[in-house]
Amino acid sequence: MRCWLVALLGVALALPVLASPQAPARAATPSPAPAGEGDSVRARLAQPAVLRGQFEQSKQLEGFRQPLVSRGDFLLVRDRGVAWDTREPFASTTLLTRERLLTRLPDGSQRVLLDAAESPGMAAVNALLLALVAGDLPALAERFALEETLAADGRWQLLLTPEEAGLRQAFTRITLAGDRFVRQVVIEEAGGDVTTLRFVALADEPSAPTPDEAARFD
Repeated sequence: MRCWLVALLGVALALPVLASPQAPARAATPSPAPAGEGDSVRARLAQPAVLRGQFEQSKQLEGFRQPLVSRGDFLLVRDRGVAWDTREPFASTTLLTRERLLTRLPDGSQRVLLDAAESPGMAAVNALLLALVAGDLPALAERFALEETLAADGRWQLLLTPEEAGLRQAFTRITLAGDRFVRQVVIEEAGGDVTTLRFVALADEPSAPTPDEAARFD
């Protein structure tokens, strides 16, 4: 499982059972610009049914000079989940849906890490993880204070400061940056570790999942 998911799961599992599901490197910071009427990060973000692309994750551990780096491809199918196919340094797949979180290895073996059927709280945990991955602002606003910075060229930056005690124990802040899509996520942990996710080669066409893509979430 990817390092940033480990960190997020550590926080989510420390939260009390939730009653209902709720629920970015640091790129050059956009210069604030007067926003037009109704302009906001939410208004600028596209909401494609399917988003495909590549990711690079860099995790800087407190006290270590060199970061841990992994790369791969991802597939986001809205209302179904997200699949992370890591190519480097080791091949593996992490599949996240509202029902479960599991990891698969090249030999065909798999391990279920979270299963919503086992506890009502697991559905809320998965919903929070999906909100962070997909940039679901209404869901994130349930648990974070949001501070927007808008640029005249369409770029934006969104600072998320955790409001719940369980989240504050693990994260100092999460910063998302992008344009029509989330291009970068920076997760700053309370212990000093920093995880940076960059998304490139993003594509929302074809606009519907292929049969093979849809089958990944069955």
